[in-house]
Amino acid sequence: MPGLIIHLIAGSAIYLIGRYSFRKFFDGPQKNKERSLLLFICLVFSIIPDAFLGIYYATNLLSFKTLLPYHVATHLIITPIAIIFFLLLMIIDSKRKPIWLFGICTITLHIIMDQFIREHGFLF
Repeated sequence: MPGLIIHLIAGSAIYLIGRYSFRKFFDGPQKNKERSLLLFICLVFSIIPDAFLGIYYATNLLSFKTLLPYHVATHLIITPIAIIFFLLLMIIDSKRKPIWLFGICTITLHIIMDQFIREHGFLF
């Protein structure tokens, strides 16, 4: 998928920004679980809404025009649910607040990036 590499680079950048911004939270040998969770969230939520486009580019079983409505629906359903989920996690699990905050940042960056890819953007 053409945007996969760009989305993974953006997710990695968000991970590095999060690690740098909250150094005190992520430093220390006992923080491997938190660093891994941040990396997982940043990478997965930078690409997961584009699952149907990934199916198209990987298999070409269905046409692009057939899968595009599913791509749009996935974005419109997953994005608000994920943001609400992360906001609830920030309230419930305030101990890991920086991780959930950067989950929201990753989703927001994904939406912004998709708007610059004209043929794949979910508002076009």
